[in-house]
Amino acid sequence: MARILVLYDKWMRENAQEMWRTAFDEAKIDEEHELVFTENIPGSYKWSSEVFDNVKEANGNPDYIKEKIAGCEAVVSGYAPFTSEIMEASEELRIIGISRGGPVNADHDAATQLGIKILRAVGRNAESVADQTLGFVISESRFISRHNHEVKTGKYFEKLESEGRSSFLAAFNWMELNGKTLGLIGYGQVGTRVAKRAHAFGMKVIVFDPYIDAAILEGEGCARVELVNLLETSDFISIHAKLTPETHHMINDETLAMMKRKAVLINTARGSIIDEEALYRALTNGVIASAALDVFEEDPIKQDNPLIQLDNVTITPHSAGRSPDTEMRGYRQVALQVAVYLRGEEIKPMYVSNKAVL
Repeated sequence: MARILVLYDKWMRENAQEMWRTAFDEAKIDEEHELVFTENIPGSYKWSSEVFDNVKEANGNPDYIKEKIAGCEAVVSGYAPFTSEIMEASEELRIIGISRGGPVNADHDAATQLGIKILRAVGRNAESVADQTLGFVISESRFISRHNHEVKTGKYFEKLESEGRSSFLAAFNWMELNGKTLGLIGYGQVGTRVAKRAHAFGMKVIVFDPYIDAAILEGEGCARVELVNLLETSDFISIHAKLTPETHHMINDETLAMMKRKAVLINTARGSIIDEEALYRALTNGVIASAALDVFEEDPIKQDNPLIQLDNVTITPHSAGRSPDTEMRGYRQVALQVAVYLRGEEIKPMYVSNKAVL
């Protein structure tokens, strides 16, 4: 018999416990196993993009978790911190299931050394992020966010009196999407869905992703290009890559200078892929037209971030992946893989985040 601890995040979703129960009911965990539901209560770990004890983007009370995890063979959560000290609190622990695509709230090196598999939810928020990405494309091409703000704050009416309506509207470089080029940096779970949506609008899609075969992209109506070509020819550039040493500050003064002056830069991936100081310079100096950002180098975004003050930037608070569907999809994937483990079957490598443990 195995003991499985479910650390549900009620602060994230009020009915998180019920959603996890549904996911495990569907996964058909054998009744011989003990399933324990415990709220992941607040503590010293508060959600931050800064790394602490080899984890980040974590919420929870480590002492409380160590107490609850003792004797558990598997534990699942969305945002609880799993440091080496926490993992060592259970000698039986073999599985940590995180209902997120990027389980950065678990120390991968420590888990590998302890022989613990970290499970992840593949593409759980891909639909939501792809929707928002296309929302950004449409908003920036039609200036929806900016015009909404100017009308509601009264700036539009002030300009109406000083400039006249025709002069005001003529100042914007409107774009229709049909025939425009969308450049995707990264073609994973989100990128593939963005491409499908963009094709529906008649857009040409080009991709920079050295890990995807050109024939696969061609079969899906996309063209594989090098990064320089993508930067120089895209009307919209959308980032869907992982944050790695290679992609850190991939978008910088040099790469921004390669883009079209009318280009729109979109980031729903990880904030540190963009050098925000360089982006600020590019936006204020007319190097590119605008940006739409859901993620930031300091995440959550701070109120004093200078990008907030710019008219040609649309900002959302790292919310692109949020929806009840997203959460449930993550819970289901993790519960199903825990069930696979408990049956003694092999978990597919795509669901294991620390592949070195395999």
